[in-house]
Amino acid sequence: MDRTEDMKEMIQREIQNIKNLEERVAFRELMEGVFLPLYETNRKMYQDLEDRIQEELSCDVNRCLIRTGLVERKYVDVSHHLMGPMLEKDLEKENYSITDLLSSLETKGGYPLMTVMLQCDYLNIQELWKKDPEFQGFLETEQPDKAWEITVRLRRNTKYLDEVAKLYKLFIKNGIPWQTINSPYLYKMADVMLTGLEDGLTGQEKIRKIEIQFGNWSSSIQYDLVPVWNVRKLLLDSIGFPVPCEDHKSYEHILSVKEYGAEHAYLAEEKEELQNIVQRGEKLCIVSSCSEAKKWNIHMIQNGRDSRIDHYTWPVLENRRTESFSERFKRKWEMCIRTRAELARFIQGFGMEDYVRYQDCEVLDQFPEVPQTYFVNYFVEDEIRDTKAQKKLLLSFRPGDKEKWLQRDIASFLVSEVQRLYPEYECGGKIL
Repeated sequence: MDRTEDMKEMIQREIQNIKNLEERVAFRELMEGVFLPLYETNRKMYQDLEDRIQEELSCDVNRCLIRTGLVERKYVDVSHHLMGPMLEKDLEKENYSITDLLSSLETKGGYPLMTVMLQCDYLNIQELWKKDPEFQGFLETEQPDKAWEITVRLRRNTKYLDEVAKLYKLFIKNGIPWQTINSPYLYKMADVMLTGLEDGLTGQEKIRKIEIQFGNWSSSIQYDLVPVWNVRKLLLDSIGFPVPCEDHKSYEHILSVKEYGAEHAYLAEEKEELQNIVQRGEKLCIVSSCSEAKKWNIHMIQNGRDSRIDHYTWPVLENRRTESFSERFKRKWEMCIRTRAELARFIQGFGMEDYVRYQDCEVLDQFPEVPQTYFVNYFVEDEIRDTKAQKKLLLSFRPGDKEKWLQRDIASFLVSEVQRLYPEYECGGKIL
């Protein structure tokens, strides 16, 4: 029985105790006409307040959940309800000519032929960057029985990581706490740079085929892949005219997201000062210094589930955390995790045990060797912390059963999340 029923039962007992009939009628009318409606209204307001507090405590982590994955170019579906290409340019067919190659070689010393993914361990990729080997290949034109020798090198591709860095700035500008994105594939993307081309081409020929021998790396090179995520860019109009705020400097703009859905999260991209953005159902309320109605660049973080027919060659990874109420309450009031058990529970909340299993941590003066992990949030500026004087926090993991070539990258994601918790330490990780 809820509290309202308890209150009704108490009123009924009080009515029965009143002997005078007229007083009983007056008391009943007073309770039914004034007291009970007031009590029920108060209970509803209290419940609404409780629901709002629960939402504010829980929405920070998973409301703006980011998912990342890889899709073969021929299978990319621009109409997909959840995942889309990080760069729309990836859907365009690569088109370059002999003239482009010759001109770029002369002026820039190289030309990016294509982007590939290195399906190998993080440490192996680091060795590749150190050695910087040169690979041989052939360029065939329409001229029969003739192949032109070429040389290429592999270079780090950072254009996808640049998109993550832009998203971080967007989070900060919209007043949303940043959570590390689990995106191991982006650290394995490489550009195949043409660095040498056999003499004799005039520039009038048409390219028919390019073939490259990557030697020992051939089994690790994956072609025609497109990084995808659940972030979509929109251009939305304001509804009506901006409404001046009380400070007489800012204006409130209303945008409708009914066409896309209220279940998604929305971030505004604005060159002028953006003071606040609030989503109320199917409408966005943006407070900005802009005084005119305009089109707004909006980033929609799509929420939902994969459909039954979705298929990915490689796992789709996300930064979702499973949290208890106590953990949300601690985060709300910026209460730091202090015990080993709490740290273990925090790491296990990401559900990455199929890839790496957290074992233990230790505080050191210096790392005993070069850490096997890297800092995922490298674009986050820290101008105050003195890393030279910091103690080191070394996290140990054991390998899981899935995707051996991704395990150090996923450990790096977990270490980067722990680094956000413990800015007083320099965090690193190793796989036992």
